[in-house]
Amino acid sequence: MYLNLFLNFLIIVGIVGLGFFLKNYLPNYFTEKGKNLATKEDISEITEKIESVKNSFAVSQEKVKAELQVKSAMQQAFQSKCLEALIAINELLVEIHLYCWKQIATRSPAEHYVWSAVDDSTEGKGLHYFTVAIDKIAMEHSLYLTSSSNAALSSLSVKIGNISNLEMHLDKSEQDSIFEKSAVSNYQSAIMALQECRRALKKDLFFENENYQTY
Repeated sequence: MYLNLFLNFLIIVGIVGLGFFLKNYLPNYFTEKGKNLATKEDISEITEKIESVKNSFAVSQEKVKAELQVKSAMQQAFQSKCLEALIAINELLVEIHLYCWKQIATRSPAEHYVWSAVDDSTEGKGLHYFTVAIDKIAMEHSLYLTSSSNAALSSLSVKIGNISNLEMHLDKSEQDSIFEKSAVSNYQSAIMALQECRRALKKDLFFENENYQTY
């Protein structure tokens, strides 16, 4: 009988002790366990956000890089067209300049140029032809020229056009007429107009150099 009572007492003490243990230890255990799980979840979420931001930044960076490459390629192509326009215009200005020089030379015994050594590519052409040529080349390349360059070509066309009217009267007049006497002056004026146009083009296209003379 006493043995049974003692055993029951031990069982009761064990149950009470176990209850006390569970009451005090398990809540703390599950709390800490929950904290650890929450911490791992937070770290995982933060890591995912960082990776997402990194990926988004990489995509954005590649997009910007691609756009810059396209813009750079377009700018280079445009600059190439601008250079082509400048070369074509300069060739025409040189041709007109040589034509005017030749016309002056035929009327000036003191002219030192030997025109037989020059390619006579202006044969059959006159200032009226060159006026149209200026307008044509301005239209062909206006897209690649600045407004100042286009204005310089337009001004040159007007000046050469006015002189071409005098040239046509000269062709119809006698050699000793007043137009013949002023022919040299007219062609010199045309050359001055060409030089002015070339200076404007050089300045507008950042080729202006005070040590470089325009002929």
